[in-house]
Amino acid sequence: MTPLSLDMIRRLAVETLNVPEIALERAATLRDAGIDSLSALDLIFAVEGHFGISIAAQDVASMNSLLDLATSVDRIIGRGPSHHEAHHGA
Repeated sequence: MTPLSLDMIRRLAVETLNVPEIALERAATLRDAGIDSLSALDLIFAVEGHFGISIAAQDVASMNSLLDLATSVDRIIGRGPSHHEAHHGA
């Protein structure tokens, strides 16, 4: 299942980081798209501001792709499975 927030995060990456959308679509990882760790932080701040959320440091550390970021966003805003539900079968 594709996270609902993925398209918006892709748009924010294009606008915030001036990365060509085609590079984001073809890249498996942020690094493949030419996004270094400082640029990734800029993107995370933009995502947090857009969605009105705060992404935990441990989530940031495990993000390697826009899909990872979108999955975390959906979970935080309640549109995806929570960590608690995944472990308790709820």
